Amino acid sequence: MSIYHAPDNLAEALDILAQGDARILAGGTDLMIALRKQKQTDSPLPNILLDVTKIPELNKFELKSDTPFLGAGLTFRFLEKNREVRDTYPCLALAASSVGSVQIRQVGTLGGNVGNASPAADGTCALVALGAKARIKSAGSERDVLVEELITAPYGTSLGPDELIIGFSTDKMPPQNSQAFGKVGRRQAVAVARLNVSCVLTKDMKDPRLVLSSCFPTPRRLRMVEEFLTACTEPGSEAFARAGEMAAREFTDVCGIRASAVYKLPAIRRMVTAVLNRAWSDLEV
Repeated sequence: MSIYHAPDNLAEALDILAQGDARILAGGTDLMIALRKQKQTDSPLPNILLDVTKIPELNKFELKSDTPFLGAGLTFRFLEKNREVRDTYPCLALAASSVGSVQIRQVGTLGGNVGNASPAADGTCALVALGAKARIKSAGSERDVLVEELITAPYGTSLGPDELIIGFSTDKMPPQNSQAFGKVGRRQAVAVARLNVSCVLTKDMKDPRLVLSSCFPTPRRLRMVEEFLTACTEPGSEAFARAGEMAAREFTDVCGIRASAVYKLPAIRRMVTAVLNRAWSDLEV
């Protein structure tokens, strides 16, 4: 049986993690299901269950500084509803609004979403498009790492057993930028993503960012497509349709032709085209 700890400060939480064999509870929407499966199959449970939802440091929120910061403990419901988040990171707010149900969004957290590293995670797709870095602490160290690099495999990260995600930072967004997010799932209610697309564009098309997740093992920036968009002299529906074709081709190159390609390739083409058109039309207003 696991020992349950719910510290109310960061130092205590990091000391507990340093003891080893702890699982972090940061909302529990995925973890509790995993632990139930472990119990049903008589798999060993962790010695320590560390609930970090009562730690104030994980709920810090600052978007007006030159280095905006979102605490790892912020819930998807907060990210969905907060006006500053919607204005500064609309793709993240849209991604948050697509997570599960209202009940799941009330408890699910951004840090838990990244730490779990599900290929279908909605929040990670938006964070990678925003160029976000995860701030990671242990009892004796602190480091920042791009979310894109932190997630190394499906349900795999480079986090050490004694490390905790504290939050996420980005560079200050350019004043004239537009963001969009799109999702394809099997059903409307509590849908698990089969495809997530997130993009960030500027009017001058410098540093466009286009990210796909769920269809790849980890969230993936489509850098060849980004280079095409940067060089594009006439951005618009025709160019974005070509970008959709390029995205589908990259999926095939990386993942090969599978049975799911029958629906995934058209979905990638259409969703990439639609998301880029949506972001660009907002810039033209």
